[in-house]
Amino acid sequence: MDPVLEFLQNTDLAEEIEAINAIYEPDTLTITSNTPSSTGPSTLDLGSGSSDSSPPSTTIKLQLPEHPHLSFLLGFNSTYPDTPPKILGTASTASRGEGKLAVDVLEDILSRTYQPGAVCLFDLINEAVQAFTELSIGGSTTTTSNNNDTTSHTQPASEETTTENDNYESLTTGSITPDHHTFNLTSPPTWILSDVITEKKSVFVGRAAHVTSLDQAKAFLDHLLATEKKVASATHNISAWRIRETKSSASTAGGSKHGETTEMIVQDCDDDGETAAGGRLLHLMQLMDVWDVVVVVTRWYGGVLLGPDRFRIINAAGRDALVKGGFVKEKTSGEKGKKKGKK
Repeated sequence: MDPVLEFLQNTDLAEEIEAINAIYEPDTLTITSNTPSSTGPSTLDLGSGSSDSSPPSTTIKLQLPEHPHLSFLLGFNSTYPDTPPKILGTASTASRGEGKLAVDVLEDILSRTYQPGAVCLFDLINEAVQAFTELSIGGSTTTTSNNNDTTSHTQPASEETTTENDNYESLTTGSITPDHHTFNLTSPPTWILSDVITEKKSVFVGRAAHVTSLDQAKAFLDHLLATEKKVASATHNISAWRIRETKSSASTAGGSKHGETTEMIVQDCDDDGETAAGGRLLHLMQLMDVWDVVVVVTRWYGGVLLGPDRFRIINAAGRDALVKGGFVKEKTSGEKGKKKGKK
């Protein structure tokens, strides 16, 4: 763990900060104060609607990804995640008058994403990036010059500006981000996300979505890589899918009557460079008896080899996404009571 985080008494918060900074930029979350024994306020009152007068034990600056001019101050009590963080106010905005609206929007997102006992910053940031983009608040790193296709000078240097993923950058050149129509989708994919798992500086996130065909599953994966910078630049995106694809018979060939439907089983996987990981993820889906789902587990390598443990963690992230998405069938009481063989 980063030495700066080791002095935090709240290990859940420390691990969450480390994971978020690995997924986004290293300075996405920075600690501005950590005074668990303090009896006075540790930050200025920036106009937040919070009425709790007790000062937070830890104050963190959130630099919102893809919005270089928008940052917030968040307060955390020592009991987090059993108690929610507080939005203390904005640390910076793109223009005057945005602060109050930005705080209101973030507080609304927090009220919807926070659940007692569960860390919430990944979901909070994910939704906030989308919301502030739609509201055109906080500037954007996708602003480009009319004379060339380079990004604005406000974009911080990072691995995202390299050409490691030419396929991704070719889709996102200029200020226009591909939408779902580019991939022949009627609406953007609805991904269910797992909890973030951090192990020796490697970060894992699982996603699952309902699909009805192989073409749709591939379109969902292409859309994800084209619209999520951090996913596209990750070390591995391991995916697997199981689909009962229904097709209509176009002729009477093979004895089928015109207009009848046939069911075709489609199941496959993609290791994306992590040998055997895709097959293990597919095997997990078979054991869980899930259908009509595509799962992708993203891994950002942290520089420390995990050995066989990486397969366990990849499957854990995939399983969490499947369970959270409600894709796992509940066993009936009769099935739960069945036992095989004799002791």
